[in-house]
Formats: sequence, C-alpha cells, structure tokens
Amino acid sequence: MHGRPAVSDGSVTSVDALSRIQAWTVTGARGRWLTAERVLELGGRRWVVGLTPVTDGGPVALVLWCGEDVVAHRRGNEAEVCGIAARWVWNLQSGRAWDEG
Repeated sequence: MHGRPAVSDGSVTSVDALSRIQAWTVTGARGRWLTAERVLELGGRRWVVGLTPVTDGGPVALVLWCGEDVVAHRRGNEAEVCGIAARWVWNLQSGRAWDEG
C-alpha cells in the first residue's frame, strides 16, 4: 500500500500512522501532536472522528460527532484509540454501523 497503513487490519496504532493517511488532519506544536481529525460526508451527514491527548504522555481522548452531536467518546492509550478511530472510519465508509465489530 505504498507505505500507508491499512485501516481494516489493525495496523493503525499511532497518530503518526494516521498522519500518513491523506484524509486525516493532524495538528501539532513543539514536536507534539495536539489534534487528529477525520471528516466524512456520508449520506447527507457529517461525521467527525477526533483525537486529542488528555495529558502529556497520558491517555488520549477519542470523540465521534455526527453533525453537532457527540455520538461516542472513549479514552485510552494512543494505540488503542487510534485503532478504534480507524475502525469507526472503516465501518462508516463501508456502510456499516460506526460501532460494528
């Protein structure tokens, strides 16, 4: 896949991996990432999957919005929530429920 992680096989375990997927936007400052975001326009709905560190070196928050509504929220280590985020995007793009699997 030309150095890009495959979102369906669990290989997305870091924000660095997400940053190599063109559709993700990762912001940062002073060598640290601050936010990672993926926007999907599907079926007339706007979905946003977002991540941000809770504390430096600590847990990461993952949030899923549909329009203005928060649909889901998780906290965990970076590898865990990046994998969940990739799965949510994969599910939505595949026409499945975001939380399937």
